[in-house]
Amino acid sequence: IKEGCPYCAKKIAELDSKGISYHLYDVSSDSEALAEAREKYKADRVPVVVENGTVREIGYDGAG
Repeated sequence: IKEGCPYCAKKIAELDSKGISYHLYDVSSDSEALAEAREKYKADRVPVVVENGTVREIGYDGAG
């Protein structure tokens, strides 16, 4: 996620409403998380949803 990102907030609310547990990494304050998102997951926007090492979603409904 990124601090202040409305798409991240929507994704968090969606996961919460479905009762899905998650761990957040804030790329705006965690340079290691930012590097991993870009290099390992080839993410160019947030939120990035990864499940068991597999990218499930980058961005939120095509935005982010």
